[in-house]
Amino acid sequence: MKRYWLLLFFLSATVVANPRLVVLDVGEGQALLVQQGDRGILIDTGHPGAARHVLDRLNELGVKHLDYMILTHLHPDHAGGYFRLREAWPETPVLHSGHPLPNDVRPDLTRWVKDALQQDARQRIVGAGDALNWRGITLKILWPDEFVSHDLNHHSLVLLLRHQDARILIMGDAPQQAERELLRQNSLPENIDIVVVGHHGSKYASSMAFIEKIRPRLAVISVNRNNIRGYPSAEVVQRWKKAGAKVLRTDRQGEIHLDW
Repeated sequence: MKRYWLLLFFLSATVVANPRLVVLDVGEGQALLVQQGDRGILIDTGHPGAARHVLDRLNELGVKHLDYMILTHLHPDHAGGYFRLREAWPETPVLHSGHPLPNDVRPDLTRWVKDALQQDARQRIVGAGDALNWRGITLKILWPDEFVSHDLNHHSLVLLLRHQDARILIMGDAPQQAERELLRQNSLPENIDIVVVGHHGSKYASSMAFIEKIRPRLAVISVNRNNIRGYPSAEVVQRWKKAGAKVLRTDRQGEIHLDW
């Protein structure tokens, strides 16, 4: 497996163990590991078929304590590995948006995960304004602030991670409508270091106004080769490059390690 490493150095008066963001190569979908030492936070799980790979990589990367699991939303390519991950880490708190769904929601796996979460004693619902402090990292929820439809992507969690002077923005599958609301609310900081690009680089996310606001040094896209939906959009990739971001993709670079 190919793995891509990038070191980001920041000056600070305080010396702490450097955290790492690992963008796992799960093919079609997304799974991100925030790691510090032998502890970690998993953001999304990938699809069900990737769950064994995710568990193997957590073990190989030395994660002995999974302190949190966060599901940006319940589409199978982001949350389908929930059941297998839950079996392996039964005590890990699971954070999600609590987005209400219609009874006839499709695909069925989304409903099954939703039903399981409602019975999960360790689940916790979070939304805009909530924050988590973890081993020197502040993780803030920027979106959603309310539910206005049954659109899972529109209500995908958007996360901002801060550690010392470094900032990482994780967009989940949030579309351009959510970006516009975040811009209107002035919720987005400028000059992000790293963005995990929304909706796998599709044309439904990454508006030019959004990109020009955050202006990241690095844009990471989690996507599979020969994606049947045509992700990532060539136009979107060019938008990020035009704004000065280096673009990395799991379909080309494989698993991506970003050490802060």
